[in-house]
Amino acid sequence: MISSSYDCNYSAIGLSSCCEQVHLIEKYPTFDKRGSTFGLAKNGQLAISELSSECLDYMQRIGMKAGETLVFIWYEFRDALLRCVKERSNIIKIHCGEEFTSIIDNGDDGVCVVCHSGLELTGDFVVGADGVHSKVRDALQLPPPIQSENTLFRGSLTVSSENASSELKDCLGKGIVPLAVDERGKVYFTLFNFNEKYPNRLAWVLSTNVSLEYQEDERVSPIFTLINEYITDEKKAQLIKEVFNLSDPNHLEPYPKTSVIDMSDDTLDLYEGRWGGSGRITLIGDASHGMRPTDGYGGSMAMEDAVVLTRILRGGIRNSVPVEEMLERFEKERLPRVKKVYDNQESRYNRRMKDGVRPGPQSEEFMNWLLSGV
Repeated sequence: MISSSYDCNYSAIGLSSCCEQVHLIEKYPTFDKRGSTFGLAKNGQLAISELSSECLDYMQRIGMKAGETLVFIWYEFRDALLRCVKERSNIIKIHCGEEFTSIIDNGDDGVCVVCHSGLELTGDFVVGADGVHSKVRDALQLPPPIQSENTLFRGSLTVSSENASSELKDCLGKGIVPLAVDERGKVYFTLFNFNEKYPNRLAWVLSTNVSLEYQEDERVSPIFTLINEYITDEKKAQLIKEVFNLSDPNHLEPYPKTSVIDMSDDTLDLYEGRWGGSGRITLIGDASHGMRPTDGYGGSMAMEDAVVLTRILRGGIRNSVPVEEMLERFEKERLPRVKKVYDNQESRYNRRMKDGVRPGPQSEEFMNWLLSGV
């Protein structure tokens, strides 16, 4: 049984190969078209291929290539996984618009999940794949995520000959465009286009460590103030404002400040080689190791989590290994690799957002190790 977000869709695909029934609990009532972009690195592609080569084939058809990475409109990536989930509807049952109120680990009698609606589900184990603000983490009484100094805005838009300037239309053929970085290292704006895969579609991300004075009931986004104050190139500033004006107004509101899971050595020492799961409950993806979005490795690491968990469950079920032992082995096997990537991203984030130094490329040794996957 799994709780919300794209990594739960992939986990469900893996679990469907070794479990009689998988219940996917999704807190949103519908799968809306939201978010900006998603980058799937080579290691994530290898993980997806292991559990569903058909799913990876489909992704390769709809994704834009950026080197060895596939870049998607966020919801198109989620829907590609959801498409595979729905093909296994005889095993995977989706419960939309549900949030749980409690998880009760009854040991040998399994785990019971109770939702706000009154829905009760009992299974052999629970996988919390519900993001950095995980309710499953709360149920395990683990420390809450740490709020960073960084704020993100994300959005997308459709460019047409009628509504866009020639400068904006020119961006459609340029792939990933780091359109503006202010000289003080305070604001980063990146534009993404998807070429022939999604004609006339653009997505964008603005990242800032400027402290924003923002009230939920304000109708004017602070995003224009950021550009006026920190982007001194007038042509770039005007182009960015044009992007904002053509985007859904909801995209001009900041996401919650980015948060990370505390994976310091002192904290991890409390979990005895794990990252916080216990008994018949484990965590994957951002719920277990939410890291800085410095180079965009978090999503592919979640795909790795799911494939390693599936491998261990397949072998353990064949050999009648207790569920608790399988989940403990999963976390202990994954932790060293995850910790190495986590520390790498933390270091690069601090250099860029705190010290104002733009990190150079990763070493060839690190990238070969990372992209070779699991």
